[in-house]
Amino acid sequence: MPIIQERYIVVAEKPSVARELKKFFRYNKISAITSSVRGHIYNLDFPSRYGWGRIAAEKLFDLVNEIEFKLVDRKSYINLRKIFSTYKGYILVIATDNDSEGELIGYEILRIYEDIRGRGSRYYRMRFNSLDFKELYRAWTNKTTALNWRWVNKALFRTYFDLVTGAAFTRILTISGDGRLISWGSCQTPTLYFVVKRERERKAFKRRKYYYISIKIEKDGREVSLNSQHFSKKGEAEYIASEIREAGYITISKYVKERFRERRPLPTATDYLLRDLTKILKIDAMEILSIAEELYSRGYISYPRTETDKYPKTFDYRRPLKTVEESDLNHLLIYTKGFPKLQPNPRQGRKDDKAHPPIYPVKPYPNDGSRQWRIWEYIARRYIANVYTDDAFGFKQVLEAIYGDIVFTGHGRYYAYEGFYKIFPYFRSKDNPIPDFKVGEKIRVVDVDVKTGWTEPPPRLTEADLLKLMEDHGIGTDATRAIYPRILVKRRYASKRGGRYIPSKLGMNFIELLENIDKRLVTPDTRKYVEDMMKMIEEGRMGMDDALEKALAIYKELFKRLMKNEDEISSYLLIKDREKNG
Repeated sequence: MPIIQERYIVVAEKPSVARELKKFFRYNKISAITSSVRGHIYNLDFPSRYGWGRIAAEKLFDLVNEIEFKLVDRKSYINLRKIFSTYKGYILVIATDNDSEGELIGYEILRIYEDIRGRGSRYYRMRFNSLDFKELYRAWTNKTTALNWRWVNKALFRTYFDLVTGAAFTRILTISGDGRLISWGSCQTPTLYFVVKRERERKAFKRRKYYYISIKIEKDGREVSLNSQHFSKKGEAEYIASEIREAGYITISKYVKERFRERRPLPTATDYLLRDLTKILKIDAMEILSIAEELYSRGYISYPRTETDKYPKTFDYRRPLKTVEESDLNHLLIYTKGFPKLQPNPRQGRKDDKAHPPIYPVKPYPNDGSRQWRIWEYIARRYIANVYTDDAFGFKQVLEAIYGDIVFTGHGRYYAYEGFYKIFPYFRSKDNPIPDFKVGEKIRVVDVDVKTGWTEPPPRLTEADLLKLMEDHGIGTDATRAIYPRILVKRRYASKRGGRYIPSKLGMNFIELLENIDKRLVTPDTRKYVEDMMKMIEEGRMGMDDALEKALAIYKELFKRLMKNEDEISSYLLIKDREKNG
């Protein structure tokens, strides 16, 4: 009997990915109809009969079983139904992103497929880390016959939980306030708490004026600056300064030269990418992630949403290296270890999300000076620095000189070996060496000045600071953290000036209100408990229904505490629209 070749309907998560897959199938002469969705086809929501004003917000916690899938992308829905109905002999291949959110979108696609073809109809799941043809071939030949249901349940848990808690808390806060929308979210609120907490620290800080003596000494024709301890009285500092001027010298009491080492960067995980690039490009994390996803969908980098910072044993280091060799960064390879005979020796991290490897370059991006280029450049430089270079090392110098019982201190620092910084120059400290000194040596003083200073409060948080705090406290995931700093500004809880976040009056009052009722409403610990439950679902240690029941029980208790203090809400949140944020 003749062998009948299977034919496929391959559905990707984005049109741009579908276009790359189509090229791959055409090249390999695979019979496949390629289509795509545009993210989620369905949303979870309460039925309209439970809308605002139609039911008490508290009752939403008990209506989880009433939540239903609602169609939000009708165009994709109609298109898939048409394809599944027309090409009846073709088998579905789900080619959405290889993470829990992509798995949930895959489940939505499967719902439509089974509605047309019947429950239990055969399908495949294709998982890939980049759109490189070699990677796609590996993914195609290793198709699985089922979704990862733990990932589906993890994503469903998050969606159910965020819907119920967000709807309940937002409704009561809005209704009890002045009518404007006061949104609450279990990730958004602790993120705002970090901003408010820092502002409180700044407000509580008492600036103190002080004086100090700045001197310049000279050795081997080079001037070195040293500063004294702080004085509370200017006259005392001026008296000692006049004595030093008259003496004309000072005695070296300590000189230490210590070697330091700075480690080369770890493989690129999403959190590292966003924290670094918000500093380098001065744009917000959401925009960076959006551009990174564009680069992925056009085949320039691997999948950009990953918590992994270690390469698997089977990773092909040569292919990203070849990409850099063919790019406008190829001149950097002379600074690698062992050039031109390069052997991979990556510095490995400890994180592995079991879904994707670290981010790496897949094909060269043209150096057009765009943000796309600069993000691709960062990823390529970091890859080479991690895999093919050494750590940097240098020396720190600490110098102390004494006059009477007054100690003057100066510092020097320089690199003896730049190592990875030749490839990855971001955040390299400037060299500032000072001459070598001997203890007991008397050194000529060439300048003496009394200066005024002020103690400074802790700085307001940057976006990189916020992202790091969220990661450290288990708020959100690598794929979701980027959105929350932007949400704070969009919802007027904070503003962003000079790259730093300033809470508005609304934001300050919002946190104070919830904190006074129960600190668990604002601190990150409660949300971390929820994130830990999602991890347990993913690992098969807890079922979705059990986890959802336990998580909602905690927040239902907190909601009841808020309800008991409903009268306080208006007194905290009745803020005139014209009041300026500060």
